[in-house]
Amino acid sequence: MKFVDSKMVLTSLLLLQGCASAPPTQFYSLEAIATPMASQSPEKKPLVGITQISLPSALERKQIVTRDEKGQLTIAEQHQWAALLKQNMTEVLATDLTAKQPNYWFKAHPWSLLGRVDYRIVIDVTRLDIVLGKSIRFAANWTVLNEKNHTVLQHDSLELSQPLADEKYETAVLGLNALLASLSEKLAFVQF
Repeated sequence: MKFVDSKMVLTSLLLLQGCASAPPTQFYSLEAIATPMASQSPEKKPLVGITQISLPSALERKQIVTRDEKGQLTIAEQHQWAALLKQNMTEVLATDLTAKQPNYWFKAHPWSLLGRVDYRIVIDVTRLDIVLGKSIRFAANWTVLNEKNHTVLQHDSLELSQPLADEKYETAVLGLNALLASLSEKLAFVQF
C-alpha cells in the first residue's frame, strides 16, 4: 500500500476548489452604432480601405485593460475581448462610415480580395485609457491617402473622452462604442 501525503491531498483539494469557484469569463465585442443605408447611385462606388487600427502595445491582448487614477494598469482575466480589439474597432468604423457616406464602399483590412482600393485611411490610436466608473480617454492620429496618385488628402488628430456612469465593463464597452461613433463622424467629413 502506498503512503499518501495528507498535505499534498489537502493542497490539491484547495486548488480544485479555487478553480471551481472562479467566475466565468465574460466576452465583449464592439458594435457599429449606425446602420448602413442603401446607396442612391447605381454606379460603381469608390473603395476606401481602412488599415487595421494600431493600438498602444499594452492593449495588444485579449483581456480588457483598465487604468486607475494613479496610472496603474489592471488586466481583467474574467473580462476579455471576443476578437482582437484593433480588428473589431476597424470593422466597426467601416460599418459606421458606410452608413454615413453611402456613396463610398468602406472595407476593413484585409481587402486584398477586392483588388486595389481608391483611398486608404490609416488610424494610429495613441491613447485608450479606461478608468472604470470615471471615463475613457481616447486619442488618435489619422491620415487619408489617395491610392491612385499616392498623395495625402488629409491628416489630423483628435482627443475624445466619454464619462462612465459605473464600474461595469459593459458600460466601458458602450462608452468605447460611442467614442468610435464620434471618430467616424469626424472621418465622415473627409472629402475624397
